Amino acid sequence: MVHINLTRLAHDCELHMSEQEVDKIERRHARLDKSTDSILLMTPIFPIISFVFSLTLLAAILYALLGRKIPSRKYSIIVSRTVADIFSSVLIAAASLFANSYSASYMVLALFLYICTFGVIQLTSSHIAVIILRHISVTRPYGFQSICSIRRLSLVVGFTWCLSIMYAASYAPMTTVIVDASKEDRVCPFHSCQRPLIITAIAIIVVSMFTVICSYGIVVAKMAQIAHSEKMHNEPEMTRKRMHKFFKFGGHLALYTLIVSLIFVGSLFILHNAEDYHQVNRMIAINCDVYDYLNIKLRLETIAGGAVLLWCVRIIFDVVISFLSEIRLLPWIRLDNLQALDSNRIVSVRHGLGWQKGCVNCPVFNIENRLHALDFKN
Repeated sequence: MVHINLTRLAHDCELHMSEQEVDKIERRHARLDKSTDSILLMTPIFPIISFVFSLTLLAAILYALLGRKIPSRKYSIIVSRTVADIFSSVLIAAASLFANSYSASYMVLALFLYICTFGVIQLTSSHIAVIILRHISVTRPYGFQSICSIRRLSLVVGFTWCLSIMYAASYAPMTTVIVDASKEDRVCPFHSCQRPLIITAIAIIVVSMFTVICSYGIVVAKMAQIAHSEKMHNEPEMTRKRMHKFFKFGGHLALYTLIVSLIFVGSLFILHNAEDYHQVNRMIAINCDVYDYLNIKLRLETIAGGAVLLWCVRIIFDVVISFLSEIRLLPWIRLDNLQALDSNRIVSVRHGLGWQKGCVNCPVFNIENRLHALDFKN
């Protein structure tokens, strides 16, 4: 309906324009239609691929958990993140498949708002939860099982979902205006509602990135300190091995930082163009500024569509990184050192405590520590 009104407006304004201006508007309108067709073509493909990848990862994780090949506590958080990615893929694919040339622009803007709210908060909270789990497993190894119980982890997962949903729901008025611009004055005026919400979303994106990066750096520094202490006291260097494995998780964070940084830049452009769009849209019936209207709409559509596709690419590469960093997720891999741990098996750890050539600060008595096999899983 908006598209039909715009066409009628351009026809009415034709009497006040030169032939060059009319031709310029027609070329810009054709470019907007071409951009819309590209979005309608490409947008369903990427979320379908990301859905298949995420579903494969979820099946592999559940299979590995049933086979007791991976730590259940850490991967309970990753399962939650994967379910959120599946939900996002389904939502993006459904929205793009049901959209048409008239609603494509508003569809990608609504999806972009969804990614900036629910998507960013869900992904950030999942990464922070995994980082906190690693910090507890290193600083409190013998109390890890009781501190990070399944019940507490379930509460953490539930909290991340509730937080993400409530934050996204707070942007419902703005989503309503995106879908139906005629309700702007009654539901969410630009200066008192839309603009503050966009600025808040941008600020939370920055805080989320800063929190994740700093948390990861603090935990890595703490692990390096403990690993150095173990080496100086001639203890088994378990923390160094865990730190090397934690570096693989850094691949997820590097991808997160890249994608969220691009979304942050896109949000800044969206804010700038939203202000211009608001001004032009208010005065378009008076000054017939159709060309600027089409220009702004094209920029908004391109930025939002690119962000949606980037989010789907992030989901795909997150799955790839998960399989590369944890080979035990591959069900056909059968290695002796990757066999499932028996919950009833007790591992005896002996420290060679006799005289050793070149050994510094060696203990002088033989001590045998009986450790449960699950103590080494996290």
